[in-house]
Amino acid sequence: MKIYKLKRTIGIAILLGLGFHEKSYAGSYGDIYGAHPGAAGMGSAVTAIVNNSSAVFYNPAGLGRLSEGDLILAAIEKEARSNNPENPSPENKDVPPVVPPNVDPSDPANQPPVVVVGPWYKRLWIDTKEGFTKDVFKYKPANRPERSVHEVTFQYMYANPTSHTTAPRNQNLNKIRDSFVGLGLTLNLNDMFDMSRGFRFGINAIVPGSGNLLTLNDQNPTVPRYLQQGVSNERPTIMGGLGLEIWKDRLFAGVGFTALAGGTGSILMKDVPISPDPVSANSQVILTVKPLINPTYGLQFSYGKFSLGASYKRETVMQVDPVPARAQTTLLGIQLDFDLAILDGFNPRVFSYGLGFRPNDRLVLSFDVNREIWSQFKLSRIKEKYSEHFYLHDTTNFRIGAEYALFKFLKTRLGFATRPTPLPSMPGANNWMDSDRNIYSLGFSYVFSPTTFKFMNRLRKPLIFDVVIENHQLKANEVNKYTPTERNPNYSYGGYIWTVGVSMTIFF
Repeated sequence: MKIYKLKRTIGIAILLGLGFHEKSYAGSYGDIYGAHPGAAGMGSAVTAIVNNSSAVFYNPAGLGRLSEGDLILAAIEKEARSNNPENPSPENKDVPPVVPPNVDPSDPANQPPVVVVGPWYKRLWIDTKEGFTKDVFKYKPANRPERSVHEVTFQYMYANPTSHTTAPRNQNLNKIRDSFVGLGLTLNLNDMFDMSRGFRFGINAIVPGSGNLLTLNDQNPTVPRYLQQGVSNERPTIMGGLGLEIWKDRLFAGVGFTALAGGTGSILMKDVPISPDPVSANSQVILTVKPLINPTYGLQFSYGKFSLGASYKRETVMQVDPVPARAQTTLLGIQLDFDLAILDGFNPRVFSYGLGFRPNDRLVLSFDVNREIWSQFKLSRIKEKYSEHFYLHDTTNFRIGAEYALFKFLKTRLGFATRPTPLPSMPGANNWMDSDRNIYSLGFSYVFSPTTFKFMNRLRKPLIFDVVIENHQLKANEVNKYTPTERNPNYSYGGYIWTVGVSMTIFF
């Protein structure tokens, strides 16, 4: 009965968020599958170019950039002004433009741009070649909308890992599901205080699609379990941040935060008689919960057609530490103390660096390097004392992505990423399972705006639908034990993961 009371109290503590440690940061769904379908379509190589609600996950400095809604609305307003110029003068419409004084018309710098004519593929080749060779470091001010734009994003990612393993089966290896849902929101704070600069607040929440709010499982590490799939991913990610444009169109800075809860709990059981028969204890649960705010940081810099980005986020560890339980008996005043520490859901500290290149209005290329510090992984106190020790390796991930606008309303994306496993070989008693993986992604973005179709002329601000398809190839592994037994045999594992993600972004 005492054990039952203790389990019930631990469950209550977890539901109230007591289990989050003050060093917590991001959840792992976004790290593995991408925090937004648009970013996932580019292999999540967006540290230098992200500008939507997922910036609080990838790089909070991106909140200071013009969003996709800003750029689309500015283009619509510019087109409207060109079609309906202010203060038209019909009487002067045939008058040739006045040439300013002291301007040499023969100077090539003052010549009108040469318009390439011919087949579409010839125009495309000339535009692309000039994008890589012409005005690479020239400053070009961005078009800004006359109205402030806010955004809200709804997303769903379906992930069904197909794992092939000969390891002893258990609940952590059966029916693995990694689907999740998300909600993102950004607010343009210039509506409140006009700074004539990009200044936005963003928030992003990702929760498991299984319906479980949180799964915290400090099981014996000898039981086979995936490190970055299934139960290990079942935890919510709730983040926010502020982004500010410091140097117009060029330098952006951001600070993010994770709003969590932490504290302590205790169980007081009294009036428990000593008896060989089961007894019902008189128990009292005491919980103390306090809010915890954890900062994160990011920078972005743009010069000409290049963009640079860097971000830093702390490691994740969900922890119930401690949950002291005290039981008192009515005979001889005997007192029993338990000290439990539960540690699970580790996610590494990450340093991200990104480079983006936009040769023209249609094409974007990006490259990211992520350094993940897995060596700070820890077991809970009890497991550390009674389990075999092992140490995870730090890893370096490479990501590359491309985006191309086929039309004004349709973009296509390609991405590739490598994600090596931090696990060492497991020839002893422990049985954590993880694979090196190569990630291939294909994405599309469709924009509904007042200029897309005539019947949408009543639409005041654009809508964006994003779709991504990913394939994770998991490298096959053979685990050979020093002394294989029936309970700890040799085994193999590998497989693949297909994922499909969709999102709808509404600008208002």
